[in-house]
Amino acid sequence: MPKLTVHNQQFWLDERPLLLQAGEFHYFRTPADQWERRLSLIVQAGFNAVACYIPWLWHQPQPELVDLDGTSHPMRDLAGFLDLAQRMGLYVIARPGPYIMAETINEGIPPWVFERHPQIALINQRGETENIASYMHPDFLSCVAEWYRAVFAVLASRQITRGGPIVLVQLDNEMGMLHWVRNSFDLNPVAMEHFAAWREAMYGADQTSNPAMLAERLRYADGAEGAQLVADYRRFYRTYLRDYTSWMLATARAHGLEVPAVINIHGFANGGKTFPIGLSQLADVLRMPDVISAIDVYPSQIGEGTFHQLVLVNAMTAAIQNPAQPLFSIEFQAGGNLDFSNMSSSFYDLHTRLCLSNGMRAINHYLFFDGENDPLLSPVKRHDWGHPVRKDGTLRSHYHRYPLLSRTLVSYGEALTLARPETITAIGFRLDDFMTEVNQPCTQAATNIITHQREVILFDFIARGLALSHRDFTAVDLQQATLDPGRMPLMWAMLDTTSDPATERKLVDYARAGGKVVIVGRLRAEGELAQALAVQITSDPPFSPRRVQVFDIADIPASFVQTYHGELGTVFATADGLPIGFRKPIGNGEIIVLGAAFPIIALDDLRAFTALADWAGCPAPFTLSHWADVRLSRGPNGDFLFINHYGDDPLATEIRYRGTQLFDAHPIHLPARSGAILPLNWRIRPDLTIRYATAEVRSITEEQGQIVVTFAQPSGHVCVEKNGITQTMQFTNGGATLP
Repeated sequence: MPKLTVHNQQFWLDERPLLLQAGEFHYFRTPADQWERRLSLIVQAGFNAVACYIPWLWHQPQPELVDLDGTSHPMRDLAGFLDLAQRMGLYVIARPGPYIMAETINEGIPPWVFERHPQIALINQRGETENIASYMHPDFLSCVAEWYRAVFAVLASRQITRGGPIVLVQLDNEMGMLHWVRNSFDLNPVAMEHFAAWREAMYGADQTSNPAMLAERLRYADGAEGAQLVADYRRFYRTYLRDYTSWMLATARAHGLEVPAVINIHGFANGGKTFPIGLSQLADVLRMPDVISAIDVYPSQIGEGTFHQLVLVNAMTAAIQNPAQPLFSIEFQAGGNLDFSNMSSSFYDLHTRLCLSNGMRAINHYLFFDGENDPLLSPVKRHDWGHPVRKDGTLRSHYHRYPLLSRTLVSYGEALTLARPETITAIGFRLDDFMTEVNQPCTQAATNIITHQREVILFDFIARGLALSHRDFTAVDLQQATLDPGRMPLMWAMLDTTSDPATERKLVDYARAGGKVVIVGRLRAEGELAQALAVQITSDPPFSPRRVQVFDIADIPASFVQTYHGELGTVFATADGLPIGFRKPIGNGEIIVLGAAFPIIALDDLRAFTALADWAGCPAPFTLSHWADVRLSRGPNGDFLFINHYGDDPLATEIRYRGTQLFDAHPIHLPARSGAILPLNWRIRPDLTIRYATAEVRSITEEQGQIVVTFAQPSGHVCVEKNGITQTMQFTNGGATLP
């Protein structure tokens, strides 16, 4: 039987690399006699899979009624739907919950579960009972176990390992998300028993480990002691989610799960700046060796001012997830283009291209279809969020973008799938800086400070500066990763006064071993870094505005400024004549410190950043005559240049890479708000290589022994090498016949 495996940052089907493109379809919101037509639109979009939630509350509306074959309602025929998908040649990503969210009552949990078992409900710090189950409550787990027994009786035999279409199964959905968005602690007695056991393991047995007392202390947390208890709770909850995931995995496997299990990551808001909160909540889950992680991404817009946020989200996810897997988005925004809205259909295409350039190799376009709710699902009948296909089957404008890009991906095939992003530097981050999902008044001020620092410095200074200046990057979890100067000679990091001694020692050791690190933010006054650098520190009060100078660029508005005193080495930044930025040798390496927070919002800010990057020894590999977002992926069978143009006017730009003119100095032409994936040294067959093409390939076929290529643009140039002979051809009719 076929087998899906995960290794070398790829999905593999029978050891062939697999690029998964799915469209999410909620069969329970569309009449069964229309399922085939809807699935045909997924096929026509060029996708190879369909993903679907499987709502527990729909298939088991009463304890004694479980319908998965359509006996009570044709739209409950899960078995028939899965078989139809297989007949139509689609893989399936099954998402059976228990939680599904998806705008359903109780986020997908049948109301009778809470009615029969009110003791499972979360009790928050305000003393309110919420319609969220405390995950590890035994009565909740007992109900979930019965649901898994029923639903896996349908799913197990339809896995690809048994000749069926199911390649992946997602367990639960967005664990911890509701707690974050509602700011709700879980003070259910069962959760507090687990918390007490965690604290006892951490600190030893004492009265603070009494579950009832812990709940009271969290409810009225105050002062430094209360803040520490909240921090303990946040760290404990990572293990609580891990234990719940372990239970789901074991239960699903007991009922026949064989394909990889997926856990999805929530948190995408504010353009992605909040997303690492979800990474933090699920940190212990994502480090489980048997878990495939997948992100939920809803940026709603993409442009020069925001694309860097998506690049950093992808890089941080790759730093935390299973190192064997590729980037995977199981909810990749396909909606939002409501009729008469201000959304642009170009967003969906540009977003996909950007994430492909970051190494994403599995995408579920969510949600692909509008539909209607049965009252059991939601009191709101209309389920219309501007998806590519309306509830009547008609198509919105952005649907037509998908098959065009799919044709390109199919044309490039395994060569593109195996290509990996080329990066030149890394961004280091502390995941604990995002451990801010729930708060009490005693922690809110600290949360406000670290939120400002990570959004302004990590996202809008470091990541934006690197992205705008064509310095592609990876990310590194400073608290978990080994920092090796041989593999990563230069790194950027945001630190604040909440940094931990172990991370600081690791950075000092990295520098002493020959690494170079640029630290932006604030140092701890008596911390390991301050001691190693032999500096004394004076910090402005939080949020105090100040004007700073970086190199020769003056009057930059900043805040959270630190001034430094001592043997500073070379000073490059000041505030009112006092040093705020310096460069100092440490062992065989260097540490560069900039003690200020300011975003890149003007050309002067970007000039300050690029001057710092150049001075630090981080040159940009690309120069363009007119700016566009470019990055390079390299693979064993060819390289690919991804170029995204976010502007509202057509673009013509010449591109240099490490000083060498690409495309024989032919300019790249792109319409407004469009992208291209351009081949470089793409080996089509052993005797034939496309050295470059100035337009994206749409198709490649063999006709009467000749290779015929069609392009996304009517004119351009293609350079071909055959049997050692190179020939450049100009095409004017959207295609070329290769020699």
